[in-house]
Amino acid sequence: MFAAELNGKIPTSLQNHEDVLTSSVVGTFQYLSSPTYIQSLLKSCVNIMETQLTFASSFKECKFFFWPRLEKSEPDVLIHIQDEKDRGYLICIEAKYWSDKSSKEDLSVDFEERKNTQRDQLAREIEDIHNSENLRLLNIKKNIEETYLIYLTNHTSMPSKEMADSIHLINDITFTQEQLYWLPWRKIHNFINELVHFLTPQDAKLLKDLKSLLERKGLQSFDGFRNRHHIESVSINGYTYDTASRLSSWDDIQDVTEVVREYGRVTY
Repeated sequence: MFAAELNGKIPTSLQNHEDVLTSSVVGTFQYLSSPTYIQSLLKSCVNIMETQLTFASSFKECKFFFWPRLEKSEPDVLIHIQDEKDRGYLICIEAKYWSDKSSKEDLSVDFEERKNTQRDQLAREIEDIHNSENLRLLNIKKNIEETYLIYLTNHTSMPSKEMADSIHLINDITFTQEQLYWLPWRKIHNFINELVHFLTPQDAKLLKDLKSLLERKGLQSFDGFRNRHHIESVSINGYTYDTASRLSSWDDIQDVTEVVREYGRVTY
């Protein structure tokens, strides 16, 4: 599927499909040689309080569950993590590409009567990942010390209101704003772009292909004028404007002589 996407062989109907994107992007990290990569990426997440996600110790093992069917929901990814001190973490990832939450809270219906489709999607998922029976069915037996939900979206700024609304709609579970994090897709591209060393050649190949896929889908940040080539002079309507032959920042743009137009008269 990965190669097909990179070579434009995916049917149009699937190109913007969130599940395909999630599988290609998040799925890549489970095949890398070390959980160091996913741990480093997760540090790019920030919560509503604008605090980065941190961990006390290095990851030892990560187990990925894609689209697990839980009692009230089907989150995109669950990651069960054990660190080097045998502390357990459970991270739920809900990924959105162009869509919003699949369901929102219908306050016109009494809570006891609301169906899953009438409940806030993130609230349902948070309730599910705290349900011991759900964890048992996934064979997650070790104690979980911390539980987080990561909202992976294509927003240009944090969807704080959406996230806060979900927290307020959680039922019978203690879950704070500090536990709900946001990660924009473009941060994954940034993370790969900033990597200098790879643990294995295969890691380098996988992450290079993933970076290309994100660029193909436009999921990268604007990188300024780095390595952009420009014509040194441009003539418009008889006036010549000089530009830098190679722009790496706004400071590289040379000043243009001021042109003042006063009632049809041009002065310099």
